[in-house]
Amino acid sequence: MDKDVLDIYTDYLISQTKYATATKLSDILDQEVSHDKITRFLSKPYLTSLEFWKYIKPLVRKHNSEYEVLCLDDTISEKPSTDENDIVCWHHSHAKGVHVKGINIVSCILSTSNLSIPIDYEIVKKYKRYYDEKDKRYKRRSKITKNQMFQNMINRAVINQVKFKYILTSVRQLFHRQTLRIIDFNWVNNKLS
Repeated sequence: MDKDVLDIYTDYLISQTKYATATKLSDILDQEVSHDKITRFLSKPYLTSLEFWKYIKPLVRKHNSEYEVLCLDDTISEKPSTDENDIVCWHHSHAKGVHVKGINIVSCILSTSNLSIPIDYEIVKKYKRYYDEKDKRYKRRSKITKNQMFQNMINRAVINQVKFKYILTSVRQLFHRQTLRIIDFNWVNNKLS
């Protein structure tokens, strides 16, 4: 991963008020970074958890103490006009109470007294197609559940020696008690109404 291009491109997207293009960014930088380099960077597959961790590890180490909070959440970036595929597909929106078409992202954020740092994420991919007899139509499902994804994120945080005391989540009944005994921390389940 080219950390400099990622930083530059992220700053550009944050500051851009209209359309963002690789050519425009290259022009702003007086061609120091070619639009081809930006395009090649953007065409790479998304960051793996390991690559993402390597990128944010120095920031976590600098700001992490033993009283931090892990925040687990999922969100759906709605894509109503996009063709359905393994990533852009139908997901249940707990916020809306209906199924919406889009990209479902589960995330793990370390919340410190000073800032919040995303430390892990996964995009829900629904590879498996099956026929639902009740609805009389084909549907998709993921190989692993969101609960398993969240548990994997907590396990990676423990393996990566991220210090935290609490876990906050809006996901009801996320963990079994046996899982909680394996990971030695205090549990807080933030139930949103």
